[in-house]
Amino acid sequence: MKISLKWLQDYVDVTEFFQKPEVLAEALTRGGLEVEEITNRAKDFNHVVIGHILEKDKHPNADKLSLCRVSTGEGVVHQIVCGAQNHKAGDRVIVALPGAVLPGNFAIKKSAVRGVDSAGMLCSLKELGLATESDGIAILPADAPVGKSYAEYGGYDDVTFELKVTANRADCLSHFGLAREVSTLFGKELKAPKADVAASGKSTKSEIALDVKAFDLCPRYTGRSIKGVKVGPSPAWLKQRLESVGMNSINNIVDVTNYVMMELGQPLHAFDAAFIGGKKVIVDRATKGEKFVTLDGTEITLTGDELTIRDASHPVCLAGVVGGKNSGVSDATTDVFLEAAYFLPMSARKTSRSHGIDTDSSYRFSRGVDPDGTLRGLNRAAALIAEVAGGEVYGDNHDFYPNPVKKDPVTITLQTVTDRLGYEAEEFKFVDFMKRLGCQVDKKGDVFTVLPPTFRFDIEQDMDLVEEYARLNGYEHIPESLPKFATAPSFHDKAFMLNRTTSELLRAEGFQQAVNFAFVGSKAQKVFMGNLECLKAAGLSVNEKEIRLLNPLNEELDVMRSVLSYGLFKNLNNNFHSGNMNGRLFEIGSAFHVKEDGSFVEGSRLGMAIWGRASNLWNKSLDYPVVYELKAAVEVLLKSLNISSYTWVTPANKSDVPEFLHQGQFAQLLVEGKKVGFIGTLHPILLDDNKIRVPGALAELDLDQLYKGQPRPYRIQSISKFPVVERDFAFVMPKTLKVGDVMKDIRKAAGGLLLNVDVFDLYEGDKMEAGKKSVAIRLWLQDKNATLQEAQITEVTNKVLESLKKNFDLSVR
Repeated sequence: MKISLKWLQDYVDVTEFFQKPEVLAEALTRGGLEVEEITNRAKDFNHVVIGHILEKDKHPNADKLSLCRVSTGEGVVHQIVCGAQNHKAGDRVIVALPGAVLPGNFAIKKSAVRGVDSAGMLCSLKELGLATESDGIAILPADAPVGKSYAEYGGYDDVTFELKVTANRADCLSHFGLAREVSTLFGKELKAPKADVAASGKSTKSEIALDVKAFDLCPRYTGRSIKGVKVGPSPAWLKQRLESVGMNSINNIVDVTNYVMMELGQPLHAFDAAFIGGKKVIVDRATKGEKFVTLDGTEITLTGDELTIRDASHPVCLAGVVGGKNSGVSDATTDVFLEAAYFLPMSARKTSRSHGIDTDSSYRFSRGVDPDGTLRGLNRAAALIAEVAGGEVYGDNHDFYPNPVKKDPVTITLQTVTDRLGYEAEEFKFVDFMKRLGCQVDKKGDVFTVLPPTFRFDIEQDMDLVEEYARLNGYEHIPESLPKFATAPSFHDKAFMLNRTTSELLRAEGFQQAVNFAFVGSKAQKVFMGNLECLKAAGLSVNEKEIRLLNPLNEELDVMRSVLSYGLFKNLNNNFHSGNMNGRLFEIGSAFHVKEDGSFVEGSRLGMAIWGRASNLWNKSLDYPVVYELKAAVEVLLKSLNISSYTWVTPANKSDVPEFLHQGQFAQLLVEGKKVGFIGTLHPILLDDNKIRVPGALAELDLDQLYKGQPRPYRIQSISKFPVVERDFAFVMPKTLKVGDVMKDIRKAAGGLLLNVDVFDLYEGDKMEAGKKSVAIRLWLQDKNATLQEAQITEVTNKVLESLKKNFDLSVR
């Protein structure tokens, strides 16, 4: 939010800060209102002053140029060459002297123009950046003081602050609200703006009737009729005030409502009374399906949950958000109905979010507006409209407020403040601070009862008062002290520690961590996942019914995600099309589903994505699918979790493979008899549709299942001093036979002497029979208590060969 110091000066004395605005900025930031930027407009007009043209002659060497002698006060006269023709001797003009820097970084310096010295420039408003078009140099009124800084004369000697106001300090979203804060921080006198209105004896209630039906969403509504207004441009002072905080002038009526909003923090709306059907204003919820056209011409369909301001037949305003095109003030308006209200923050925020309409009004209503300031804002605006647009302000105004908002008192002892801050709190300071905040303070014994003002929504409990004392006294007074180590530190959460271990391991494997939103678009996620039964068959919990957000930001973030794979695929797609031709990503996060009884469940998942190959490491003779790299990384993870009983299972039915994965390069992970997830190569059609020109693969595992029984203890065994014996065998087998099944059979047949078994070669060349492959397997045998004898080795290898012959009809090549 932008704040003008000149505007702020109307309510609290900030004279001392115009030359040193950083002092005020630092105090506000320490008090919790961060000043992000300071802009001193006067610096834009350095060396720009008001001049008086004493003489105007023709340039001796150029017919289209004039030579002027210009006084800038105190007997100082400058010779200036000018190209404009709309000035004459005796005019007051704006002079940029040497040293000035005009918009566009145009520096003014002494120079020779067609052989004649010129010591400055006579300026147009366009050259000063104050207008988009200009017919010539600016001619000022005859009483403009010669020699005076133009910044001061034109009202541009202002300093503006860009404030970052936290959501709990909605009371500071106005100049008067910030003046209250400055008054509190520095103990300065506060001057409230005048809200006196000269109303006639005519009745607003007789002119426009009011019916507040949705009083649960609108606790207070005020309104006043103003007849015979003249809509037109605003006076200079009003335009200048609005422009100083970055708002454009529209017309005098609308400008007043914006002015009062920026002054008091109370949003208002002015209706053209001629378009209020039935001469009746109704505050009620919308009718589901009805259309509403906003001031900018956007048509929206209402859901029935919105709070609206209506006439006898249709909505004329979305309460607290935006006015309707059918009742806005125009140049033809002569009668106005002015409203100011207090709408519940929840109502305005929900309407604003659901329709994507962000306005200055909704910004304030969503955070909270002072209900006790509603009528003050209405009267202030009515008085200003009468001043700048004329008209007759009607009396007997509407003020629907059946149940006034009341703050609950907060009780606290001084000892509580002392204990929480770690230093002695002083009673006189506490009482002074509370009164500066606008609170009523009573004391009985050691207990203070503090009643906060209605504009301080954030003061609700004793700790809020402790925070206010610390803030106003200065956080620097809180002493440093070590905590007492009276108890042992709490243990780290087991899931957190396991996730950290998994994260460190995968980063060591060359993966980078991704963090995606837990919100996704329902339609896009369903298209990606396809048949959910495939994911269920892999051990992942999903449900056709998704967890929908009540108030989504947009349709692309309307449900909680069911899988991590969809988000990782989007990461893969975005990275590839941004020029990253290869990459390795993982994500540890939550996926959500609905149980049969309707309850919501959050489960922990590990997702992994891989695409492309690193060209400097890739050997094209080893043309294996990249999904094997995912498989290797998962097996490293399983080993680190001390999980040895696992199997990769390829479903017999291809319909059990998710639609986004390749049917021939997919496997489910079976850990200790239970399916916990899948790995697979991305389907070629999916890659082609998204114009991804490199291979890719995805994996997703249920961490809740993997982490069961973790951490698992390791059994430490001493290293055997007896040698290991290796035996190699090559088997010819059908290509359809899984090598994993063969190795499982070898482990079973070999018994306790088998230390390890692994594949070290695979041949499928021209010399092999069609449909066959040659697999070379190495066995490591060891007796940990004695040196293996040849007879023992022969016995084990014979058992292995007999079992393979019996179960798979395999023989040594």
